[in-house]
Amino acid sequence: MKLLLKNVILNGEKKDILIEKDRIKKIGKNLDLRAEEKIDGKGEKAALPGLINCHTHAAMTLFRGYADDFPLKVWLEEKIWPLERKLTEDDAYWGTKLAILEMLKTGTTSFNDMYWSAETELVAAREMGIRAKIGLVLLDFSPIGSKEYVEKIFNCQKDKTREPVTLTISPHSIYTVSKENLIWAKNFAEKNKLLLHIHLSETEKEVKDCLRKHKLRPVEYLDKIGFLSQNCLLVHSIWLSDREIKIIGERKSSVVYCPCSNMKLASGIFPYQKLKGAKVNICLGTDGAASNNNLDLFEEMKFASLLQKVAEKDPTAAPALEICETAAKNGAKALKINAGEIKEGKLADIILIDLNEICLTPGNNLISDLVYSCSGYCVSDVICNGKILMREKKIAGEEEIKREAIKRADNLKKKRRKL
Repeated sequence: MKLLLKNVILNGEKKDILIEKDRIKKIGKNLDLRAEEKIDGKGEKAALPGLINCHTHAAMTLFRGYADDFPLKVWLEEKIWPLERKLTEDDAYWGTKLAILEMLKTGTTSFNDMYWSAETELVAAREMGIRAKIGLVLLDFSPIGSKEYVEKIFNCQKDKTREPVTLTISPHSIYTVSKENLIWAKNFAEKNKLLLHIHLSETEKEVKDCLRKHKLRPVEYLDKIGFLSQNCLLVHSIWLSDREIKIIGERKSSVVYCPCSNMKLASGIFPYQKLKGAKVNICLGTDGAASNNNLDLFEEMKFASLLQKVAEKDPTAAPALEICETAAKNGAKALKINAGEIKEGKLADIILIDLNEICLTPGNNLISDLVYSCSGYCVSDVICNGKILMREKKIAGEEEIKREAIKRADNLKKKRRKL
């Protein structure tokens, strides 16, 4: 199947983009080609690579607005985890679909998830057509977080799992997963060519506890047990020493910056400049909707830049173009997908921006406007893996998804009252 994007603005020029199957086949001017489908931008839509959300907890959209304004430890252990135990597979399915709907509506074409109910999430992601990395979560104190359970699910799913929806191994953190299980996860990931996705150094307490227990800081500890590699995504990575940053750079691991969640939970400020100086691959994530409270990467880009400017007391820190790369090109590198740029041969993950939106008027600088002025709702069309998933801001089945998610959230509210 061929899809032709006509008269779209690409890098400041009007261009046509031919998509064949899942790839960008040709980019040029006035392409006169036959295609089964066409979108005519009429010079009023800009083409950008689809955004890549490198850390989510998708089904937690059902917890949006629940247990806000609590410290992280209280929020997680006393509020979120008890309610999560009440979550059914059906809840997780509709919560994941709601998350994917929100991400597609705001220009995200790929996401990297860490949550329970991986099998349910796989179904939801496949049905929605988005590109996804679904984590098999490892957690010592839960039967569904055991290595035996993870291996069982992997073996059940491995023959059915292929692009655009694939699996990762997701140890929750160093404080919820034992040394033995972390090493098992690393070996299992290597054997099966999977990415490793872990929370790391999110709070100062985590670092102090690690020093008390292991006489090492978290990155040093993971490095000592051989966990770190270029297949690792280290989420949050706030409380890092200079030595730890050097180690991450040497091991070529990627780090995921989640500014809105970090600010809301008062976790700390991500050391962007130091990580950049060590040539670490920095990508962007929203975290879950319970701690953000949305999955809009355009908003995340704005906060990612502004937080660094105030932290460094330097308005030139984390400029707009650089931050755009964390949300696309760098994310593609971290997730090992051939996307993040609009170039011939790349995967056809493309979003179209409506240049008539007020936030893009008068149009002095598109990239600056997208980062500092707009939300993701300036996106008009979404193509993922060569297929149109959103056309003129409409996605098939969106009303049903919202209706069903509300129903599941209402049921959870009733269960919450009994906690």
